[in-house]
Amino acid sequence: MSRLLLLLFLAPIAAGVLLTGGQRRFLRAHAGRLDSAKQLKRAIVCDVPSSRDEVSTMLAAHELIRCQFPTAKKKARAKELAEEISVLVGAEVAQVLGHTALLYRQSPAKIIDFSTVLVADETGEIE
Repeated sequence: MSRLLLLLFLAPIAAGVLLTGGQRRFLRAHAGRLDSAKQLKRAIVCDVPSSRDEVSTMLAAHELIRCQFPTAKKKARAKELAEEISVLVGAEVAQVLGHTALLYRQSPAKIIDFSTVLVADETGEIE
């Protein structure tokens, strides 16, 4: 349990990117559009350490992927596994739904453009 707490503590540092709520919402919507067009890549993660290279390669090529955790007995365990793999590959968890997680890591090509995401300033007004 302490290893997981350490991973959760270091997750923002290792990932190097912190997503806002609006960016997470944008990624969820974008994933839905990609999924309906059959363009969203999926990774089945049975063992986190051994799946690291596969997930990292997929993120480098596509920036946004879904990871399924079939070995997780409970949904809470799937969330822990998603956090663990996100730390290992330097990604951000955009969503965990059931036994499936949506992972995002920006590539040098910057495939996904966040410029259309509305940003609120300190006063709460949208710019």
